[in-house]
Amino acid sequence: MTTPEKLIQSILKSHEHDLLSVVRKIHETPELSEKETRACAWQADLLNAWEFSVETGYKGLATAFNATAGRNGPHICFMAEYDALPGIGHGCGHNLIAGVALGAGVVLKNLLALHHLPGRVTVMGTPAEEQRGAKIDLIRSGALENVDLVLMAHPSDHATGPYAGESGIRQFMVSYTGKTAHAADCPEKGINALDALRLLFNGVDAWRQQLTETSRVHGVIRDGGQAPNIIPDFARAEFYLRDFDLHFLDQMQVRFENIAKGAALMTDTALTFSEIPNPYKPGIPNAPLNQAFFSLARDAGMQPQWPKPSRGSSDFGDVTYEIPAMHAYFNITQDNPGIIIHSREFARAAATDFAFSQMKKTARILAQIAWQFLTERDFRHKVRQAFPFDR
Repeated sequence: MTTPEKLIQSILKSHEHDLLSVVRKIHETPELSEKETRACAWQADLLNAWEFSVETGYKGLATAFNATAGRNGPHICFMAEYDALPGIGHGCGHNLIAGVALGAGVVLKNLLALHHLPGRVTVMGTPAEEQRGAKIDLIRSGALENVDLVLMAHPSDHATGPYAGESGIRQFMVSYTGKTAHAADCPEKGINALDALRLLFNGVDAWRQQLTETSRVHGVIRDGGQAPNIIPDFARAEFYLRDFDLHFLDQMQVRFENIAKGAALMTDTALTFSEIPNPYKPGIPNAPLNQAFFSLARDAGMQPQWPKPSRGSSDFGDVTYEIPAMHAYFNITQDNPGIIIHSREFARAAATDFAFSQMKKTARILAQIAWQFLTERDFRHKVRQAFPFDR
């Protein structure tokens, strides 16, 4: 069974005003991870108005929601993100991710009703992607147990394209404790925690020569002392380790911990080493979903390109280990090299007419892929066969 493009366009067009209103409000009122109370409420209210069955505070997460319509299966989930970046606002364009999920969700709901077909559609609100990865909490809580397919799309400063996967990430907080002393009068009586932190950075820099081309290590100092005339008795840094290979990430973690321990030994400081919860796994592409997205994006005039795996990381990577899934990308910068993601310029781009147009096209594409999965047994079989894990 096929559904004409014009019907999908017509359904989305009839809901466009309310959809754009919510997307603009989310953009104008940026909220940080786990504080997205208004963004969550606005989406829940809209989905209620669209006659979805909506649950807020989903799986115990205050700013998560789950909105469902239809019956039985197959069960398609569109994931929304809506947290912003500190000091930048929506420099990652998560307001548009929410818009795609809402738009695709309402289209699929109406298609199911118009054709009187079994099948369920869910719009799932997943907070805190930028900071803590709430999708992992949702997975652990069983949010995907009865879902057959997950689709999401993210705005980009690169060309529109399907999902090539992304780096996994491990995040660590490393702190050293020493002893204060007057830096001029009796420095020999102090134990300098900042020296340990400097040695950690130097050790990481020396390590880079042995890292693969796909690896990334980057850190910032969170606490480095109070005044130049006081030997710092406490220093703290936050580090990210990234790679596309889970096994190599394990090896990187061991080496990083050893470097941190070595810095403590060299400075007689006490080391506190902690991993930030919810490390992200490297994402796994699904070839049939990618091919479907590429073809539809090309037909929509979005000039898609086949991308390389992303150097960035997302908690969506963990979704790809649970269920067939795709995390596509759509360009909102019109290939302007001066606009890069995670910048104020990108935040401004995320509220332009061009960005909204690209968002609507992408919502239609995800709805078409979902409809194909629901109605074409051969496509559904191929997507499931491409999933590398048993369910």
